[in-house]
Amino acid sequence: MRKLKLALILPLLFTAGCWDHLELEEQAFVVVVGLDKGPKNTVEVTFQIANPQKGSSDIGTAENEPPSDTVRFTSPDVLSAKDLANTVVTRTISFAHLKTMVVHEALARDEAFPHIAGAAIRDPELRREVALIVSREKAYDFIQKNRPRLETRPHKYFELMQQRWQETGYVPFSTLNQYLQQQVVDSMFLAIYATADSKDYRVSRHEDNYLAGQVPKRSGDTVQMMGAAVFQNGCMIGTLTGQQMRWAQLLRHKSSISSFITSFTDPLDDRAMVTVRLFKNGRTKIQLNLAKEKPDIRVTMPLRAQILSFTSLQPYATDTEKQMLLERHLKEEIEKEVLGVIRLSQRKFQGDPFEWELIARKHFRTMPAFQSYGWSRHFKKANAEVNVDLRIENFGKQRTPYSEKVNGKSD
Repeated sequence: MRKLKLALILPLLFTAGCWDHLELEEQAFVVVVGLDKGPKNTVEVTFQIANPQKGSSDIGTAENEPPSDTVRFTSPDVLSAKDLANTVVTRTISFAHLKTMVVHEALARDEAFPHIAGAAIRDPELRREVALIVSREKAYDFIQKNRPRLETRPHKYFELMQQRWQETGYVPFSTLNQYLQQQVVDSMFLAIYATADSKDYRVSRHEDNYLAGQVPKRSGDTVQMMGAAVFQNGCMIGTLTGQQMRWAQLLRHKSSISSFITSFTDPLDDRAMVTVRLFKNGRTKIQLNLAKEKPDIRVTMPLRAQILSFTSLQPYATDTEKQMLLERHLKEEIEKEVLGVIRLSQRKFQGDPFEWELIARKHFRTMPAFQSYGWSRHFKKANAEVNVDLRIENFGKQRTPYSEKVNGKSD
């Protein structure tokens, strides 16, 4: 009898409860959240809800349906808006597939933003790996105007764009988790800067010296992501261009980009440009001397370069002296641009966006000793020195030049 009771009770321990189970068609998956300043210390929260049937194999029933729906609410915070959304959305709002959070620049500069962002992560569905984007216009307008032509699913667009960000280095790889972490350390945070309004475009000789909205494009998608929004103590205080953002990432001890293409003036012809592909040739070395009131910072940046094009048509591929001249010129230009980003951080932002405070910590035995030192206060008056260890490994030459073959000098 006892064995019979055990046989009946034991299977109950392995049964799974399904009282809170929801079918897919009962849920509304939010893929983008937009945050704008609202009246009377409130927040305007925008939800872009994906249509799971659009772009799937079940396309026959969703042929005439939009890929997503956008709703906006005014509430005290994100979580209140989530519940409020169910007054008009028939399905249960879910953050399980949330990929991106777009914040209007005006809200990002407001002192209330750190508290709004901190309260949002208390929802267990909201992942800390959500990409954080600062938009020049209202987040609602940014989401509404973002209609990529090559991607029907909105979440796929941002997923693919994250891969491009790591390849080009034009924008930082910023997440909500990184933003929250930087609030408790003595350094600044860099977020993606974007806009859907490109009326302020201009033409520069350097293809990466732009902010979002300044890229000279004539057609295509309206959204541009270029440069970075600079945060200090949780609030936005300024911006960096795409060019400055690239050097800022390379100045970090551990950089998320390994190579990128950029251009410089030709040393033999100021009207011409030299396009190169730069590769990291190891980690950037940061040496700090904190014994003095004005610390000494020595940066060594090892780089490799491939010459892709030079419109001056100078014989760099065959003339050794001109090769040395070009290498010296590129080294000086990079050092000047990198030092300019450091000076900008010291004088304008008065903070460290390069995560050097992690290296400065190692010079102190305890965390309270480091905090009492005040890294930001000492960083803005530090003496910085940059040395670029550049080696040109390729001049774009694919075969022996014709003139050498004629003279019989080819191997």
